[in-house]
Amino acid sequence: MIKSRPRHSIGAVLAGALVAAGIAASAAAQPATPNLEGVWKIATPTNTLKPVSGDVPFTEEGRKQYDENKRLQAKGAYDDYDITLSRCSSPGTPRLMLTPERFKIWQQLGVVTFDFEWNRAIRQINASNLPPQVDFIGAGLVPAITGTAKGHWEGDTLVAESTNLSERTLLDDLVPHTVDMKVTEHIRLVDHDTLEDRITIEDPAYFTRPWDAVITYKRQPAALFPEDVCLDRLQAHQPVFPQ
Repeated sequence: MIKSRPRHSIGAVLAGALVAAGIAASAAAQPATPNLEGVWKIATPTNTLKPVSGDVPFTEEGRKQYDENKRLQAKGAYDDYDITLSRCSSPGTPRLMLTPERFKIWQQLGVVTFDFEWNRAIRQINASNLPPQVDFIGAGLVPAITGTAKGHWEGDTLVAESTNLSERTLLDDLVPHTVDMKVTEHIRLVDHDTLEDRITIEDPAYFTRPWDAVITYKRQPAALFPEDVCLDRLQAHQPVFPQ
C-alpha cells in the first residue's frame, strides 16, 4: 500500500522556500556597510557607565532606587538588586558592553552579532531590511534581558535602538532603570583598530533628561576564546566580571 505524503509537508516546504527567498532577496538588496567584524576589548575597564559630562541626572525616584542599590551592595545582598552577580544572569544592555573580556563581532544578512568571551553571552542587532514575516530577532512580546534591538546604518555608523529591556538589569554595577528605558547606540570605527560606542540613555521615570556615555574598544588578535563559565567563577568565589 502506498502511503500518502502528510498534508502539511508541501505547505511547510513552500513556506520555508518563501522565507529563504525573502532572506536571499533582502540580503541581495543590502547596501554595502562598514565592516565592524573582529575581536575587540574595552580600552579602559570600568564598572561604571560614566556620563560624558556631569553626573547621572537622577529624578527623585531614580536617586531613591540608586541609593537603595548602594545599601544592598554594602550588605552583599546582590540577589535583591543585581541578579548578574548572584545568578550569572546576562548583564543586559548596555552593561554587557562594559565587560572587561573580549568579544567578537559578526555581520551576516544585515544582523550584527556580538559574541562575548564572558559566559559565551550573545547579543544581536537587527540592521537588516528583512520583511516583518521573517524578522526573527526580538519579537518584543515581553521584556528581555538584552531587549529588542533594531538598527540601521547612517554612513559609517551603526545606530541601534534597544527597548523592551527587563528592569531586573542595571546600567552598570549600581545604576537602575525602568522597563520604559530606551538605549540608543552609535557604533563606529574611529580607525582600523579603535571601535567607539556612544550610548544615549532615556528613561524619564529615573532620569531628568537623556544622557550620553562613550566606551572605546581596541582591536585584538584573532584567537579562540577559552572557556569562561560564570557559575564556575561564583563557585570559586571569583569576581563575576574579572578586572
